Amino acid sequence: MSARPTQKQQRPQNQARRYRAGQVPENYVDDLSDSEEEEEQIEEPVRRKRGEVQFAQKEVDTGVKQTTISEKDASTDRRLRRLQQAQQTQHVDEDSGRRRRRQVESDEEEEDVDEDEKARERMLLKQRALQQQEEEELESEQEGSEEGSEEEGSSEYESSSEEEDTIARLPKPVFIPKARRETILQQEKLAKEEEEREKRLELELEERKKQSHDMLAEELRREKEEATQKEITEYEDAVDDTDGLDEEAEFDAWRIRELNRIKRDREERIAREKEEEELERRRALPEDVRLKEDLERAKESKNKEKGQHTFMQKYYHKGAFYQDPESEVLQRDYSAPTIDEVRNKDVLPKIMQVKNFGLAGRTKYTHLVDQDTSSRDSPWEKPLAKRRRKDDERS
Repeated sequence: MSARPTQKQQRPQNQARRYRAGQVPENYVDDLSDSEEEEEQIEEPVRRKRGEVQFAQKEVDTGVKQTTISEKDASTDRRLRRLQQAQQTQHVDEDSGRRRRRQVESDEEEEDVDEDEKARERMLLKQRALQQQEEEELESEQEGSEEGSEEEGSSEYESSSEEEDTIARLPKPVFIPKARRETILQQEKLAKEEEEREKRLELELEERKKQSHDMLAEELRREKEEATQKEITEYEDAVDDTDGLDEEAEFDAWRIRELNRIKRDREERIAREKEEEELERRRALPEDVRLKEDLERAKESKNKEKGQHTFMQKYYHKGAFYQDPESEVLQRDYSAPTIDEVRNKDVLPKIMQVKNFGLAGRTKYTHLVDQDTSSRDSPWEKPLAKRRRKDDERS
């Protein structure tokens, strides 16, 4: 049994409405006019019934029959008169509210109209400015081109003058960046700075010239000194052929040198003879006497006065290597305090009796004698019996 073909029913398609800016849509109805007519229809019976006051404005099914108050009844009864005045006041307030709403709507419409007019005026001004700019460009091109006939020039001048009369000539607004906005004071300031810079450059050039001159003079002086020194060196290295120039002075100098040599040789011979005599004398002494003399000499050298170090004075060692007996370094007193050290720190407060006080490298302690570095937990602090007992237990 074959299936019966069904026909598809075409549904009506609702075309979507598109709203465009500045165009009124199709089938548009202004609701403002209808609202105004409705308000007038509502307000008209209120105006006709100014003399009558109702108990309620809305129709509410309360089961009580509403009645109206006439002027005659209100004049005789005070309570009805008060109700009538209250209703009238309410109607007046509603009328004033409607008036205010209308006034606001009318003001908004006027503002919209003013904005449209302003926009239209701006557009006209822009068009006139563009037209004027084009005319100026044409005039400039015509001035640069070959001169035409006087009649054509006069006609163009008349037409341009007529157009200028009809259209107000407006200045072309030109934007100037802030960095390029200059005033007269700024220009004067820049000119003054330029003058100062030029003067400074001149002074620098003069200073450089002076420095170059001084450098050249110094170089010439140094070369002259080098040449002089070279001549002196060459003269000293040369053969001494000045003998016989001043025989008397040369003889006096030789005599002094010879006397000094004789004196030195005699002193050395006397010292050597004394040392030999002392050796012979000690060799002839008994052993106990010689030992006694050695002890006395050692005691004398030991009892030699030494400088005393002050409290917390820094110790400097004079060194033990490459010592020259005749050097001035070995003759110094190394026990004396230096210039930077305080002579007597005992008179200072306790907090200041440290090294480098007030500096970043100051020390916390003065010396080990002043601090208790012993540890109570150490085995050496315990009695000997306890230590032996623990050693026996471990073994």
